[in-house]
Amino acid sequence: MAPAHTVPHSDIALRRTGHGPLALVFVHGFLDDLRLWDPLVARLDPAAVETVQADIPGFGARAASGGPFTYDRIAADFTALVDTVGKPFVVVGQSMGSAVAELAAAARPDQARGLVLVAAIPLAGTRLPDEAIAQFRELAALGPAAQHAARRQLATSFPPAELDRVVTAGRDVRPEVAAAYADCWNNGHPAGARPSTFTGPVLIMTGADDSFSRGYADGIAARFQSARSLTIPDAGHWPHAEQPDQVAEHLAGFLAHDLIAQGPTSPQRSARA
Repeated sequence: MAPAHTVPHSDIALRRTGHGPLALVFVHGFLDDLRLWDPLVARLDPAAVETVQADIPGFGARAASGGPFTYDRIAADFTALVDTVGKPFVVVGQSMGSAVAELAAAARPDQARGLVLVAAIPLAGTRLPDEAIAQFRELAALGPAAQHAARRQLATSFPPAELDRVVTAGRDVRPEVAAAYADCWNNGHPAGARPSTFTGPVLIMTGADDSFSRGYADGIAARFQSARSLTIPDAGHWPHAEQPDQVAEHLAGFLAHDLIAQGPTSPQRSARA
């Protein structure tokens, strides 16, 4: 197991592996935990990057954390995290975590080198109708069987053992936490109503079979000055767990080409220049 570190004056425990000059900071999604990134992290070169994983409040090892359960609170947590890590970074966020990733990168423009959004949802919110968002708000209260069914519906090739593990972990999520976060990502953040203030290179990866986030990709890309989108075959809403080899290959390509294109002295210069 990777050594644990903490963010001072917080309950944020970090899993840090590798020793490269660039940090990859991973932000998981709704009802997930930091361990869902493990298959992807295992496929990255520890000499090239340091990987940093942490749970968002209310999930995983932070299931007992208090609120507020909002984008601003999570973004503040991850901003404190990158300050603790203390090196240039790329934030990788999945689903709800993609919005947090953007806010954290925008908060530290001098350190943020890039942004990777996996199965992204709009920072402005998904704006699902009441009957649709109610299903997500109630997932923790309905228990493991409902969570298992929801993940199976949105995934193509979720490894069975990992699916069972993350559903088991989801039993620790308090119903009021799940409900608050469902409202958070459905209602969105005010910053999503305007172009992103993060102007560095952005990679957007969407599962080919992701019926939830696939329709949002073009609108999300339009908010950035320098965004590139691609599709992961045979993947649903969790490409990093369903197809970690493909995601690792594309992530390595982004680090090798898009970040080099932006230049070492201008972290916010367009990768398409």
